[in-house]
Amino acid sequence: MRIIVPVFFSLIALVALVFSLRNFQNVDIDFYFMTIHMPLALALTLELCVGIFIGFLGTFMHVIKLKSQYKLLDKKTRNTLRSDPE
Repeated sequence: MRIIVPVFFSLIALVALVFSLRNFQNVDIDFYFMTIHMPLALALTLELCVGIFIGFLGTFMHVIKLKSQYKLLDKKTRNTLRSDPE
């Protein structure tokens, strides 16, 4: 298992490198108020990075919400156990 993960990620990196080298044409990215001229591989890489960032941000917000709920439930549980007349 220790060898499979590095081999898998190396294979993905190799495919990404080949893809980038094969798609190095320039494209125009239109933001309505300005246009940027950049290589297609760079544009796709930037979009991937932004997508990963947005995914991590959404996951982070969900984890914070779950931690808050956990603390609230833990506090309620502790209060319930303390008030038990056993």
